[in-house]
Amino acid sequence: MTRLARPAPRERMWNFSAGPAVMPLEVLDQLRRDLVDLDGTGVGILEHSHRQPTFDRVLEESMAACRTLGEIPDDYEILMLPGGATLQFSQIALNLLADGATADYPDTDVWSAKAIIEARASVKAHIAVIFEGTTFRYDHVPTDSEMVPTPGAAYLHYCSNNTVHGTRYPLPPKAAPGVPLVCDASSEIFGRPLDWAPHGLVYAAAQKNCGVAAMTIVIVRKDLVERSPRALPTMMSYAAHAMAGSRLNTPPTFAIHTAGLVFRWMIAQGGTREFDRRNAAKASLLYRVIDSSNGFYRGLSRPECRSDINVSFRLPSRELDARFAREAADQGFDGLAGHKDAGGVRASMYNALPTEAASALEQFMREFARVNG
Repeated sequence: MTRLARPAPRERMWNFSAGPAVMPLEVLDQLRRDLVDLDGTGVGILEHSHRQPTFDRVLEESMAACRTLGEIPDDYEILMLPGGATLQFSQIALNLLADGATADYPDTDVWSAKAIIEARASVKAHIAVIFEGTTFRYDHVPTDSEMVPTPGAAYLHYCSNNTVHGTRYPLPPKAAPGVPLVCDASSEIFGRPLDWAPHGLVYAAAQKNCGVAAMTIVIVRKDLVERSPRALPTMMSYAAHAMAGSRLNTPPTFAIHTAGLVFRWMIAQGGTREFDRRNAAKASLLYRVIDSSNGFYRGLSRPECRSDINVSFRLPSRELDARFAREAADQGFDGLAGHKDAGGVRASMYNALPTEAASALEQFMREFARVNG
């Protein structure tokens, strides 16, 4: 068994889970207090009415911090909606795609494939798959020459960072002229700066980089909100949510408060550019081990589009994959088993994971390869 001393005595595991994911300790400490008494009101965050002044302030501050952190232009609505990002696979098509129109979807991993299935089930429109990632076993994202975008499409939907096979777009894909991008940024939102100009809509589940599950952040250009192609049930309408200020019904109050704390923590740490630097540094520690292991560790992604957030790899056998995850857990590392659709090992290193955790895992990987290679 691979033995490696932990860098320091700790009560908590190093959390490499793909989500719900690691959170900043400072935020967790604040939440522990706020559960009992929010801002000296004598009422905890879970108990506050979403129509009272205390929550007015929580919502306002969370929205403002989100806009500041993401450098989001004023012509974009910020919606904090109940439900996970999977709901957006249908909601986007319903709000942006008219019957008989076309939307482009590069298929780059499990979640983009699910987005295609849900969009096709939601509207009477053409979902054009303009890159078949399964042909390449999802080992890369498409180059511009591998896609033929549809002129006049309603939008081009892409997943900027693919959590299962560990790929990402170094730059956003190019849509046909005048066609807005729609981006699933769930696994890397605010982990690197985003050029808003080509994007019509960006969405992200909260539980990876923005707090807790059961909320999705949707950042959508106001002109797109205003031109929905069909009448929709109220809860499915972006326009209705925007008009109600994300309080169309009782919103996910705890998730909104948590997100606001995380956003302010990230701003204090240096913002998206600093987390871009940190995430690249963490990933480089693990890729260096993979690349120098003489094939003992085999990455799932081509080097030119490796993810800085999800480092996915395999060992020489499934038995060693399982042993790695088991022994790593014994040494204080949690959540390293690969996704069921890819197998192997996956280290998810979201914004709140400290570099110390990646450094400790690097040491474990080296020792495991020495003992088992």
